[in-house]
Amino acid sequence: MNDLRKFAFSFIVDKDPLFAYQGWHLAHSIMDQCAAKPQDIHVQFTREVSQRTIDIFKSMGCSVSRLERFGDGRYCNKIAQWNNVSQADADHFVFLDTDTILVADCREQLPVDLVSAKIVDLANPPIEALSEIMIAAGFSTMPATCVVGADPSMTYRGNCNSGMYCVSKQYAERLFAAWRRWALWLLDNMEPMRRSGRENHVDQVSFCLALHETGVPFGLASSNLNYYVHFSGGHAYMDPRRPISILHYHNASLDVVGALQPRAALTPLEAAAVGAANAQIAKHFDNRLFWDMRYAHFGERGSGVGSRGENLEYKRQLLRAQGAEQAMSVLDVGCGDLEVVKALALRSYVGVDQSAPALEAAKRKRPDWTFLQAPAADAAVAELVLCFEVLIHQESLAAYLRLIDYLAEKTRSVLLVSGYEEDSEPIRQNPMLFFHEPLSLSLARTNKFESVRVIGHHTDVAIFRCEVHGATVTASGEMS
Repeated sequence: MNDLRKFAFSFIVDKDPLFAYQGWHLAHSIMDQCAAKPQDIHVQFTREVSQRTIDIFKSMGCSVSRLERFGDGRYCNKIAQWNNVSQADADHFVFLDTDTILVADCREQLPVDLVSAKIVDLANPPIEALSEIMIAAGFSTMPATCVVGADPSMTYRGNCNSGMYCVSKQYAERLFAAWRRWALWLLDNMEPMRRSGRENHVDQVSFCLALHETGVPFGLASSNLNYYVHFSGGHAYMDPRRPISILHYHNASLDVVGALQPRAALTPLEAAAVGAANAQIAKHFDNRLFWDMRYAHFGERGSGVGSRGENLEYKRQLLRAQGAEQAMSVLDVGCGDLEVVKALALRSYVGVDQSAPALEAAKRKRPDWTFLQAPAADAAVAELVLCFEVLIHQESLAAYLRLIDYLAEKTRSVLLVSGYEEDSEPIRQNPMLFFHEPLSLSLARTNKFESVRVIGHHTDVAIFRCEVHGATVTASGEMS
């Protein structure tokens, strides 16, 4: 596509790890589909977001900033973003919900020299509540009415879904000034919204009020630019001549492996768009953001099938048989949610994990133990080091080898570690899994261990016991 207009894209990452996970894939989709430069993607972080998360987006080249919340700090996130992007070199500003992802180039579908957004999918709030708000706001005339996107209900033109707003620069200051003012007024006059249970729609209703007051040129965007898939319904504003370009999948569509699995019955066109989104998610899989999201939202699955059910009991029994409870000190690298070891009598235990939500869960289960966030370079050498199902998630050979070296460095006597001995098609097909080389070869190459031998298997991994040169290990498995 040859579109010479300059676009700036903006979205918010809140403290919930889900936002960072979604934002990572949204940013990559914008670059993939619109050939956007990373600096044209403005990622705005609330104050609670860790610097570690901000640095992940910064390393991509995105424009990052802290967000000053607007109004009540809950419902007006589009308005809050304007201050940080207003000086960007752009002709058009595209404000997106973080639970969106691009699956085609959206630029040619965005109107020139207009403010545009898609009408609401459902009558949120009902048109009666909107009329009451308009009258209370002092308007003597009402906006034009139109049908909502998903069913025959009516609403006012300008009551738009907040998943995507595109604002032409020439109208931005005028629109945002009115938008701010009406949002503050609406927060003080919430009763019609409250009665209809639609308090969380302050952004979109105040946008409607601002459009009606200012009269800035406005065009309804097609459903292609903000296409819902989280429930079954119509798409009255779909342009059949163009592809779906922006999926608005909503949080409930994300499954335990971080892919989109919408609850709606999908048409072939929708299924193809979701498939394209999942291909992008797989392509840009990020270990750090995925596991933060997983532990925060799928605690019942937590560390995965290797730490649940029969596998959990198998590993506990193996650890006991290998003398884990006799070791004077234990370093558990990739401790996760602690399901496997929490019931063991381990001495001087230190758990290490990169995921803050995982460590929070672990601390609740064993407050008497010590936990460190990876990379934990200063962790003390331990008599026994554990590392189960961590190496298989290392995205690059360099990261894999760094972890191998770390394990060798921290082991005084025995290392118990699991990983792959050979590649397979299921590994290649799973975006969360990586084979780099046989684990036995990696362990031998460290020259740290006198013996490296397989002591067990579960699922598709081998478990190795590695004994350090010169370490004293008794027949019962005790270490010294």
